Amino acid sequence: MPLSIRIISSPDGESISEWNKSFPDEGGEIGRAFGATMQLSDARREVSSSHALIKKTSRGYQVLDNSTNGLYINGSDTPLGKGNQSTLSDGDVLDVGRYRLLVSCFIPEQARVKSEEPNLRQGLFGDDPFSSDNEPLATPFTETELEPDFTASAFDVVDDDPFLGDVAPRRVETNEFNLSFSAIDDDPLADTDLHANLPTPMEALVHNTTSSRHELAAYQHAEERLQQQTDKALEMALNRLLSDIAPQAVETMFDDLSAPTFWGGKPKYWDMYKRYFTRQVENRDWQIKFHAYFHDAMRLQRNLDGGQNS
Repeated sequence: MPLSIRIISSPDGESISEWNKSFPDEGGEIGRAFGATMQLSDARREVSSSHALIKKTSRGYQVLDNSTNGLYINGSDTPLGKGNQSTLSDGDVLDVGRYRLLVSCFIPEQARVKSEEPNLRQGLFGDDPFSSDNEPLATPFTETELEPDFTASAFDVVDDDPFLGDVAPRRVETNEFNLSFSAIDDDPLADTDLHANLPTPMEALVHNTTSSRHELAAYQHAEERLQQQTDKALEMALNRLLSDIAPQAVETMFDDLSAPTFWGGKPKYWDMYKRYFTRQVENRDWQIKFHAYFHDAMRLQRNLDGGQNS
């Protein structure tokens, strides 16, 4: 499938002759000049004559910034820079002036099935250790009967014990405890000192409870802030989409697209709008526009929130 680029957002008042442009396999050019692969009309001249160059290399499609006002990729706040290039991926969004372009490029050479990885388990642990084909690790121990090289004495063994009469009587030692007041006062491990250095269970419980409350309050505040940003971004995205399909904007576009007749009759706006609506729904242009508008609004809300916090 060759490279194709779709216009998902355009400046007000500009006539669009082709919303989706298929590029040759070797790439092409995006700009305002006549003869560009994808020509973008721009009365404000924010789009350069040769704004961006796309070419196919061994690493895939590369886009080169050749503009004066900058080429922005995926909503970045900084342009790519004139003379710099970047790799294009499927789903990238290019900001060219006030145009927003969606890139669709699928390279079959990069979609190969990965070779089956070696079985790490088999390489690390070898064959099944419980298999019946394994050789024994060690020769089983065979018990041999050992014949004693001596015989029990016929004499009385107890009488022959040379240590029987030499056993000394055991001495029983008794420990004396000093229960005087001086001994108790000098004890370095007294209970009063130990308890004074250790925190009480109640203090630890109060500290943990306070910390948990602070964390919960911070989490709830972050959730509320995110919900506010999301609601505001949805409202901004919906307003932009409604302005695109407003009767005034659609009527102006239909007037530019319809050829003047000899009798000077008005165009059949309703028939034209029905065909326009069907094409927009089939191409999912409005869904793509709303998605892009929502991401722009969310990025704007985060930037405003970061500026207020700083």
